[in-house]
Amino acid sequence: MKASTIAYLLAPLGAMASPCKHRPSSSTAVVPSAPASASVSASASASASATAVPTPSDVPATTTAATSAAPSATPSKAPAGSGIDALFKAKGKQYFGTSADSGSLSISQLEKLVESDFGELTPENSMKWDAIEPRQGQFSFTGSDALVKYAQEHDKIVRGHTLLWYQQLPQWVQSITDKDELTKVIQNHISKVVGRYKGQVKAWDVVNEIFNEDGTLRDMVFTQVLGEDFVRIAFEAARAADPEAKLYINEYHLESASGTKVTGLNNYVKKWLAAGIPIDGIGLQGHLGGSNPSAAEMQAGMELLSKSGVTELAITELDILNAPVDEYVKVFEACLAIEMCVGITTWGVSDANSWLPNDNPLLFDHQYQEKPAYKAVVELLSK
Repeated sequence: MKASTIAYLLAPLGAMASPCKHRPSSSTAVVPSAPASASVSASASASASATAVPTPSDVPATTTAATSAAPSATPSKAPAGSGIDALFKAKGKQYFGTSADSGSLSISQLEKLVESDFGELTPENSMKWDAIEPRQGQFSFTGSDALVKYAQEHDKIVRGHTLLWYQQLPQWVQSITDKDELTKVIQNHISKVVGRYKGQVKAWDVVNEIFNEDGTLRDMVFTQVLGEDFVRIAFEAARAADPEAKLYINEYHLESASGTKVTGLNNYVKKWLAAGIPIDGIGLQGHLGGSNPSAAEMQAGMELLSKSGVTELAITELDILNAPVDEYVKVFEACLAIEMCVGITTWGVSDANSWLPNDNPLLFDHQYQEKPAYKAVVELLSK
């Protein structure tokens, strides 16, 4: 388990004084500024820590019955964001959001920006499997409850992230080899998590990073034991737990209409929808620049995915190496051009809290000040 995951589980809301350093779900995407050998080494190290079984001191061994009740579904009347979020909504979109958890929200400068500019929150780590169910049947919702409570009190949308991912997955899940057992484990986990926040989470990343670069399904415990049927099992469990929530496939490197990954994903989604699997949306993570894609083909990529049969698209984890003005503007222009694109979420608020702090990929700098890209986006949305 990563240090940041342990920190937010151990610290009460508001207790953390330092930024929450984290990997986004796309840790397997290329880290822009690192040499190839360093990227591979960092990814391997991250995977090892993500799959380690937490010790008793890491996570309270609380069961579902012992945890506090889920937050009320009734939000307060706190004013909505007045910055990019408000401008984006005025253009017909549902939200402009960011990733956060109780640790990052305890930073006053960051929290003020969340309040003014962001209308949606995606949990950084608190809804991942290793945080919520580190041991079979023992659920801890401390971090996720805190995020949902904050969102309700500040009139923010919540996107749930993520129900099924091959990383930050406890070893006890990875060790399952029986098809019936793994099916029941997936169904129980999703039922408990989605059911707890029924009516409070607008959309869920049900499956995350399940494709290889060539458009085939990733080799992981879910495919090894269940084949591609794990997708049906996960989406049907999520739909049963909250029929009103939007259910997403979330993936990186979809920012090109000609890429083999986007083509493969598109074909699978068409097949799964035809089979009756309840997939509502596709999330394009949007980690751009360096060895990752640019924004040049993002609109074309979304146009292709919009024909897959889903009803929504979203850019879910946006950050761009060195935050170039033209690239950020292209991303917003792409979402504005695609009616099905409901919103954009940046992976972090400021460079001080980014998983790539040395690459300065966000709209606010290390001092929480607006960068040129921020001002360019505001200018675009103000037209």
